[in-house]
Amino acid sequence: SIEEAVAKMIQSMSMAWGFRVPVYPKISGSKTAKAVLNNLVRNPYAAGLSIDGDDGGTGAAYNVSMDHMGHPIASNIRECYLDLVKQGKQNELPLIAAGGIGKKGHLAANAAALFMLGASAVSIGKYIMQSAAACYGDEQNRCNVCNLGKCPRGITTQDPKLYRRLDPDKVAERVVEVYKSLDIELKKIFAPMGRSTELPIGMSDGISVDDPAIAERLQINFIC
Repeated sequence: SIEEAVAKMIQSMSMAWGFRVPVYPKISGSKTAKAVLNNLVRNPYAAGLSIDGDDGGTGAAYNVSMDHMGHPIASNIRECYLDLVKQGKQNELPLIAAGGIGKKGHLAANAAALFMLGASAVSIGKYIMQSAAACYGDEQNRCNVCNLGKCPRGITTQDPKLYRRLDPDKVAERVVEVYKSLDIELKKIFAPMGRSTELPIGMSDGISVDDPAIAERLQINFIC
């Protein structure tokens, strides 16, 4: 089962690193996420759980998985967080949300919502590639050569003719600027809630939605 596979992976990786390095699995958002989570709660070596929602995936991802597979990260992370709350374990096992965060440019707002839904951290990959490393792809026209070693920007390649096109120092500067701006925007969002110095993890009364079905699914406030 996936639960046993994840448990064995964590134990083997922990042993390989002499139990000095925190190890956590990254799984796709699906109905099995809660089963994996409940297994990790009992695993003394698990450092957390990263869940990748249905909007995740780089140019290396197949169209069928990008367009037709997975659960929305907001729904999946909320379901797992509420399950931890029922067990009284919400402060013991961090949940990391990933998958399409900042997809439409609202990085700070997306991250803030996920924190309030129960995420302890958010993970962004495609956003960094597109904004900092200047990846050619976007949500409508993916380059789809990440896994072929022929990246025209020189990001995902070992070909000297191609990787010399990438200036790692400039990319590193832009990555730092992205995270600095994200930090400032999050403080602006959380300051009115009295949480400018710490994340309001699970503080779901800070958000609301105008769709009753979504409000019921996420167990948050409905406004009309």
